[in-house]
Amino acid sequence: MQQNDQTVVGKRRDLSKPQLHSLLMQGWTRAIAKLGKGRFADALGISTTALDKQLVGSMPGFDCIDAALDACPTVLDEYLREKGKRLVDEDAVCDSDDASLLIARLMVKLAEAEHPDSPGGRAVVHSELLGMELLIRQLHGATGNWLGQIEALRRPREVA
Repeated sequence: MQQNDQTVVGKRRDLSKPQLHSLLMQGWTRAIAKLGKGRFADALGISTTALDKQLVGSMPGFDCIDAALDACPTVLDEYLREKGKRLVDEDAVCDSDDASLLIARLMVKLAEAEHPDSPGGRAVVHSELLGMELLIRQLHGATGNWLGQIEALRRPREVA
């Protein structure tokens, strides 16, 4: 049996310590802009002096990273994006969840809007579009995720 060398598992993305630090500090900087330096330092359980040291090169410990995530849920976004991952709440409904249901619901709304007895007759009018907006946006998110996955599959693989 011939083996296929392609896999659905993402490739390993090694980061140097400076790259890792830079990605973490992008999140730290965003959290500081959002919360203020003093408030973010308090949330981490450190002084603003210690926070300044982290910003210029000191690597935070995992306990500090954990506290940062509690203070600002997007603080790890750059790091996770570089790793090809994303963080979502355990009970979150992701944009790609139940995509077939989204498509079916939007098709029903569209069929109603295009019905001859609808407000615009066969033409879809603004009030009908506005009524479909949430479904359209949810489906747009799901299809955007699919396109992102397709693009990732087509990127040239790095040789390890």
